[in-house]
Amino acid sequence: MSTYYTGRRAWRYNVRWRTFNERTLGEVLAIIDFAALRSVAERLGRPPRVLDVACGTGILLKELLERVPGVEAYGVDGSEDMLAQAHIALKGQPHAHLERVQVGTGETAGLPFVQETFDLISCTNALHDMPDPLAILSELRRLLSPGGQLVVGDFARRKPVFLWAAFEWLLQRLEGSRVHAYTLAEAQSLCKGAGLHVARGRVFRVDWLWRSWVLCAHGIASASG
Repeated sequence: MSTYYTGRRAWRYNVRWRTFNERTLGEVLAIIDFAALRSVAERLGRPPRVLDVACGTGILLKELLERVPGVEAYGVDGSEDMLAQAHIALKGQPHAHLERVQVGTGETAGLPFVQETFDLISCTNALHDMPDPLAILSELRRLLSPGGQLVVGDFARRKPVFLWAAFEWLLQRLEGSRVHAYTLAEAQSLCKGAGLHVARGRVFRVDWLWRSWVLCAHGIASASG
């Protein structure tokens, strides 16, 4: 886990990154098929279940709980300090479940859930920190219920290459861990390699410095059905 998300920096995260989060999470919410998510209860006779990987301070989970009545919302993150803020943000939400999990490599990527559990899985502004994105995306596909949707978003690598390499080096020094940003095309390729079908995706501008992308994908079998 990056050292950036601990201590004082973690507790200032929402203030420091407010504009960035509002813009990027707004695009994430816009690409989610909420009609499909709300229909789960009628179609399957159970509440819809969502998982936010690297949930941070719980901003996205709070939005999902407000937009989808009765949803069972799960969030995992490797930082105790970020989760402490998520607990505050989601206080009084009986259907919110938070757990400290260090997402890693291996067959299950460290995620303590059984296959085909979630109707929506989100992973936002975190792929650049993950050691083996292909393995992690493969595990998220395994956790999707039939017809479920995976939404991934992150900041995008930009040109010129030599300037971005210097910028990425600075980010690594700041975060204290490996940082590697992907383009939308690269993220789509990773999803394909993980057995996912990308239904839609877009690149957007956050501000003068940051560009980001977001995509929505499904398991190959569910997409063809």
